[in-house]
Amino acid sequence: MTSKLSLLLLLLSSSCMVSTLSRVYLTPDGGYKGIVVRIDKDVNQDHCHEIIKNIKSLFTAGSPILHSALSGRAYFSRVTIIVPSSWSEEKCSNAITTPTGNTPYKSTDILITPGTGLAGSIPYTVQSPGTGLAGSIPYTVQSKQCGEQGEKIIFTEHFFTAWNTTSTRWGQPAKLLVKEWAKYRYGVFDEFGFSGDRFYPNYFKSGGSIYPTGTTNAMLTGSWIYKNGSSLCDPTADQCYFRPEGPNKQITCSLNYVPFLATVTGWCDKDHAKSEIGPGKHNVLCQGRSVPDVIFAHSDFKTRTQRSVRLSQELVPVFDIVRQPLPKYVLLIETSRAMSGVWKWVRKATQNLIKYELPDNTEVAIVTFSSEAVVTHNLTPLTSERVRARLADTIPDSHNRLSRTDDRCVICAVKVAMDQVLRNREAGGHLIILTHGDKRTLSEDDEEILSEYDKYYNVRVSSVLLPMPGEAPLSYYNTIATHSGGRSRSLDLSASKMETLAALIDSLVEIIGVDTPDPSDLPVTVHHQAITRSQSWSSEGQFFIDRMLGRDTVFGIFVEDDEDHQIKSVKFTDEEGSVFGPYTKMSSILDGINLKTINFPLGEKTPFDEGVVSGSSWRYHISWYKDTAQIQSIARVRSRQRDSSPANNLEIISWTNYDSSSLSISPSSSPLTIYTQVTMGGRGVVEARVSLSLQILHSNGTRSLLTEGFPLQMTDDGFGDVDLVSGDGIYSRHLTIYPSPGRYIFTITVTDNNNTAYVHTVGGAMDTHPQDLPVTVCCGSSIEVPASQRQATTRFIRTAAGPVVDIVSIEMDRDIFPPATIGDLGVTYGGDEQELIASWTAPGGDYNDGEVSGYHLVYSASIDSLLQPVSEDRELIVISRRDRAGVRVDHAFHAEGVQGDLYVGIRAEDDSGNLGRISNLVSVNIPRNAVNTPTSHQP
Repeated sequence: MTSKLSLLLLLLSSSCMVSTLSRVYLTPDGGYKGIVVRIDKDVNQDHCHEIIKNIKSLFTAGSPILHSALSGRAYFSRVTIIVPSSWSEEKCSNAITTPTGNTPYKSTDILITPGTGLAGSIPYTVQSPGTGLAGSIPYTVQSKQCGEQGEKIIFTEHFFTAWNTTSTRWGQPAKLLVKEWAKYRYGVFDEFGFSGDRFYPNYFKSGGSIYPTGTTNAMLTGSWIYKNGSSLCDPTADQCYFRPEGPNKQITCSLNYVPFLATVTGWCDKDHAKSEIGPGKHNVLCQGRSVPDVIFAHSDFKTRTQRSVRLSQELVPVFDIVRQPLPKYVLLIETSRAMSGVWKWVRKATQNLIKYELPDNTEVAIVTFSSEAVVTHNLTPLTSERVRARLADTIPDSHNRLSRTDDRCVICAVKVAMDQVLRNREAGGHLIILTHGDKRTLSEDDEEILSEYDKYYNVRVSSVLLPMPGEAPLSYYNTIATHSGGRSRSLDLSASKMETLAALIDSLVEIIGVDTPDPSDLPVTVHHQAITRSQSWSSEGQFFIDRMLGRDTVFGIFVEDDEDHQIKSVKFTDEEGSVFGPYTKMSSILDGINLKTINFPLGEKTPFDEGVVSGSSWRYHISWYKDTAQIQSIARVRSRQRDSSPANNLEIISWTNYDSSSLSISPSSSPLTIYTQVTMGGRGVVEARVSLSLQILHSNGTRSLLTEGFPLQMTDDGFGDVDLVSGDGIYSRHLTIYPSPGRYIFTITVTDNNNTAYVHTVGGAMDTHPQDLPVTVCCGSSIEVPASQRQATTRFIRTAAGPVVDIVSIEMDRDIFPPATIGDLGVTYGGDEQELIASWTAPGGDYNDGEVSGYHLVYSASIDSLLQPVSEDRELIVISRRDRAGVRVDHAFHAEGVQGDLYVGIRAEDDSGNLGRISNLVSVNIPRNAVNTPTSHQP
């Protein structure tokens, strides 16, 4: 079990990252500050001046619109525009400064992506006929529930470089900004439907007529059109779109539906919206609450009342244009006497980081500390192997050179790093602390000081913690890492020496991956297997190198003694049966980290990097010299991305639904939800298999790997109660199992799901946008990619470190987890029996786990009544039956006294009376001559 636990501590995919928290805040006078607009490094620098000019115009015009729509409660006050580190003032025609003080630069609220597609948010582009506009309308990446902040807003560079066309095509750009800001900041959604969508159809029936789904204060005039722009389309039979036509001057709301109308200035509240608005995305996900209801319930406005309208000139935001700083790493290494037992491996791992892992020209400094701290080496750019070696050699070479005391003053090291190393050069600063990490290392006052450094200087704080057996690390290290955009890893020193060394090396590589200029160039560990040599004179294993990898692949064996390593030979066999080796000569190049690699004959290339097109499987056989000692070694394989093309970069990003990394689970709290976004070249990977493993680090320092019910499968179904959009490459899962308080360490494994995973083809237009339709067609509950536009990812498997969350207390005196939403309800009318047949797939009693105890089936002629939590304008049928998750259910019933159009929905119920959300709503027509009786039976 120990080796499995240690393995989970390793970061096996350096492409895994965690999202950095937004620093936006509302000032007492209602001004939003801390807004970060980041221009992606692949955007064309020649467009810099035009992009910056129009970003300023966008926020300047958007500020009074936001202010008016929120009745004077808020406006845009200060915006930081971050340009890539390589961009010049000459190209941008603007002064570009280095971030100073508390200028935010690590987070991203708005991302400007290259070209015209929605890179990094959805796996396709929307092609607009005749204009070359592909997906130029902005889009907000949202994974969380109603009222919760989104991930980021996406604008394309084309939106800014074709400014006049953008305005003509989509209406006033500033209104689009306010619309997307509301979705991003307040957790509201589009107030319209989508053609063919199961949950949010773009039409509904009422009183025998068909109406477009959408929130307005009066009836919107327009016509139903086909994709080619021709009219007279029937939305009940074809793929149709409602195109507003005419001035529609009677419409004053809503910005989340028709912002292109000149008279629309805000959002519709319940008093002003027309009586029926239909199953729009916001109406469904927020269960009938209006956009103003959700916005004004946001924490920004809990103590803020309506203010008098300000003069327009006072609402103009201030803009800071800064260059993305390159990282400056300061290693803070504890040298107390207590580190002596592990010092050999700490030294080797940090030297490996400096010598081999950090990119060229990276600036690095070293601070050592025990009772006091000292700068061992000041910031130095890694310009050559000689410089790397000299810097690495400044780390004490023996545990005999450590302090004679057990004092471990982390804050002393932090102060020295900030005052002597990073003073007036804080931008890009990244403190990496290697320490025992117990309660003796930081006091509460120390924690306050460190938090202030993060707040005012925007430094990242990461840590590698080495708690003594029987001790748990201080949770604050994870808290400050989460808040500052760093990472905190806690290692298990009860594992073998080689596991400790490997975990140290991989943890440091993970940490630099959060801000290194080119994370895709970091190596990926594709294989890690512990070997106990006394068990046999030979060892075997296998590994797989996918088509995205295959550069600088290294097969190595961690050994305790790099001179007396006992390796006799190594041979490899590919999947076609070809044998390479046996190789009998081991290289000494990486002896400094106890890693033996193969000394291939002169002129012979590494076989793993040859001809890898669709991925390759390899088997290896290690022969050992006889050694009766029980010594553990580790076979490891690492490989880099095959080429520099972004299209081949597989990236895994994970986050949770909480900003804090320290949580209490109780009936009043939302369940912990884990999200994982998988992209390849910025395009969402669809139909991958994403699973979640969990290890708990307990307060007594012991660890347990959960096996019952694990690994959990993450979903991308778009049903709405955990996953919002199917096919966007974002996978989600509620956690309903909390065995005990402790540090919850998640590990994510992503595979191609037996070669079914795919992305949208590069440069291909998945769908044409309907002619002259100013409403976006993306994204409802799903994104459908035609088979002709799908590009298979081919085989791959990546394991990545996920979020780390400290569960400080668990108060679960009752079941609080409802059944999941039913998303595949179907209803048919049987004319002969004059009954309705409903069918669906049962969820679990706790979302998708366990079993349900029954269902509430509801129906009404008014679709809006089914979307409200409580309504008298609907009928209820209670169905009592127990079904396990995944079981297919059929139920026949009669709708009492109903003729004509009818909407049917269903909610599952568990043993505690918790009800799931309303399912997809199904429209059924009951003939006028049907005679209905109020009975229900199960077939």
